[in-house]
Amino acid sequence: MPLLSESDRQTVRTHLAAITHDVTLLFFTQTFGAPETVTIAKQVVDEVASLSDRISVEEVNLILDKERAAQFGIDRVPAIALLRDGEDARIRFLGAPAGYEFTSLVEAVLLAGTGESGLTPESRALIAERATGPIDIKVFVTPSCPHCPRAVTLAHRMAVENPQIQATCVEASENIDLARRYRVTGVPKTIVEGTDVEILGAVPEDAFVTAILGDTSADSQQP
Repeated sequence: MPLLSESDRQTVRTHLAAITHDVTLLFFTQTFGAPETVTIAKQVVDEVASLSDRISVEEVNLILDKERAAQFGIDRVPAIALLRDGEDARIRFLGAPAGYEFTSLVEAVLLAGTGESGLTPESRALIAERATGPIDIKVFVTPSCPHCPRAVTLAHRMAVENPQIQATCVEASENIDLARRYRVTGVPKTIVEGTDVEILGAVPEDAFVTAILGDTSADSQQP
């Protein structure tokens, strides 16, 4: 049974019509010992792929293709990495993009498929100036949080804008070890790996971009 009604499918299909590049959803899974959310995530990616001829799904077995998983920094399932014309778009999902995060996945596909971040000129200028080294953004979410997609999409927009930036949506309840490591007590919570940057809640674009870049020069990155 489809996740979306026919009218919702048409709405999303129209939204995705702006895609001008081929988008591949690398879906990381495993045959044995996989959590139940793998089935949910697979249904979600298949549903999104069915809405545009430009979108395809490629399954990667985490256990059998460790080299491919390592290439994209994936060490758990379910996970999704987006490619634009076969190249890494630096957009990731850890956990099933269900509930409100279905919207985040659709927006991520649109970003990968257009290559346009949609950020303001001010944000783009700040990113060009300050993104001088690798920046790894993680946004912790839950499927029931209506404010989380805003933070996720802003992070993904930054990844589209600059090749130094990678952005991952992390479903907190599916990745409890990561939620504990980063002291996630509420969502959305955005962190930048290797820095003390933390953003609690959904904030406007200018505040989000400024906070992410405030301490992420090449000199401030920890090895």
